[in-house]
Amino acid sequence: MMRVAVIILLVSLELAIATNPGVKIRVTKSGIEYANRIAHAEIVKQLKSLNIPNQGGQDGRLSYDIHNIQLTDLAPPGSAISLVPGTNGISWALSNFGITVHAEWRVKYKKGVVKISTSGSFDVSVTGMSVAETAGFGIDGTGRPSIASKGCSCSIGSVKVSFHGGTAFILNLFRHTIEKKMRELLPPKVCDAVVKVINNDAERSLASMVVTVDLAKRFLVDYRLVAPPTISADYIEILDKGEVFWEADVKEAPFSPEPIPAWTDNSRMVYIWVTDYTPNTFFYQAHTNGYLKYNVTKKDLPADRESYLNTTCTLKCIGTIIPQIGWKYPNSVVEFGLRTTAVPKAALSADTLTAELSTLVDMLVRTPKNELVFLATLIVNASLTLQPNVKDQNLNAVITDYSFKLALEKSAIGPLFPSVLNTVINGVLNFIVIPKLNVIAAKGVQLPMVGDVQFSNTKLLLQEGNLLIGTDLQYKVDNVLRFKGDSYQIIRM
Repeated sequence: MMRVAVIILLVSLELAIATNPGVKIRVTKSGIEYANRIAHAEIVKQLKSLNIPNQGGQDGRLSYDIHNIQLTDLAPPGSAISLVPGTNGISWALSNFGITVHAEWRVKYKKGVVKISTSGSFDVSVTGMSVAETAGFGIDGTGRPSIASKGCSCSIGSVKVSFHGGTAFILNLFRHTIEKKMRELLPPKVCDAVVKVINNDAERSLASMVVTVDLAKRFLVDYRLVAPPTISADYIEILDKGEVFWEADVKEAPFSPEPIPAWTDNSRMVYIWVTDYTPNTFFYQAHTNGYLKYNVTKKDLPADRESYLNTTCTLKCIGTIIPQIGWKYPNSVVEFGLRTTAVPKAALSADTLTAELSTLVDMLVRTPKNELVFLATLIVNASLTLQPNVKDQNLNAVITDYSFKLALEKSAIGPLFPSVLNTVINGVLNFIVIPKLNVIAAKGVQLPMVGDVQFSNTKLLLQEGNLLIGTDLQYKVDNVLRFKGDSYQIIRM
């Protein structure tokens, strides 16, 4: 019973196969806009570090060498990301930006007997630049979402050259060469920077999503996508598997997730639907593989209740609650063996998260000679009510209530009244089982998000068959996003 409820908190997050997902993640337009701010900051950084190699060549009667090429100024672009449903991708537009380049030059001119050699420096101001980039989503070999550039084009408005040094005759000839060279050099360099943001930075971010998680050293939580991300005019959706497996013997559960109901509120950046399929696959695997067993002994008691399982005491203990145990086995300690008799059931409704468990409870007594003697077997059907919560991108829970019904299956110590047995089981639950479960439940489990963002302004809603998390995002503190003027910048801490 103790390990059983751990899953309600741990597992109520993962995924499912078949037609319906166990978990669905939706990134809305506001989430895309936030991603655009991050991408904008990253492309500004990439553009500022453009590396243009030395150039040389022949242009008519001119032979030239351009060296020490440095980007000296950047007028940041406007940036917008839009969804493209037809191609299952996105379009990233950078507009109206400019680059200023400084370089040194050396020119030789030869016509007949006329030979001129001169040198100097120049500044090139390139304005009216724009970029159109398309990218498509997919799924990689590990089951993670992937993104890749599908094409980039860059156009240039005007190129203005300011010379320092040289002679007017040569400069007039050379001006055209430099303008042509900048129009040839800059577009592929800019597109390389844009593609790097997509194929390296964005792809690396998606690759940080955890797709398999070890649980309790026995289970494997499967986060893999069951299909590539899909795109509508208003959001991107990711459908995840969310099944829990017994790690030593991976087999599918014999049931599938139910459909996730429609949702129209897209005011948060991200929505995560978690169906009750995920905890139920855990319960199936745990029960089928004999994991849902627990022996309650005196060591499980808190210090202020350490005498509760004693058969001999001065105040209240099992020996006084059930006198025949105290008479027959004095100075001994009672133990309980718990095991499920059927697959437990997790259920999400409009206001509650519950776990229903059918268990057999064996009462035994350990004598002063360390002999373990059978006392009775109880049939206990328990219902646990949990309150889920999201904190620091973890889904955790607390058990807020419980109830149970019990019956005596057999007894080696004569008749046992229901009211007496209720008192005993209440004590075991209150003093041992529920506190231990709450410690485990409070640890929580990380929700399936990429590693460089954290949740903000998060709300949780319980619905029939699923749990809905709506949240905004913040870039993590080591990559702080700050707004400056008309552009966003990433400040590395």
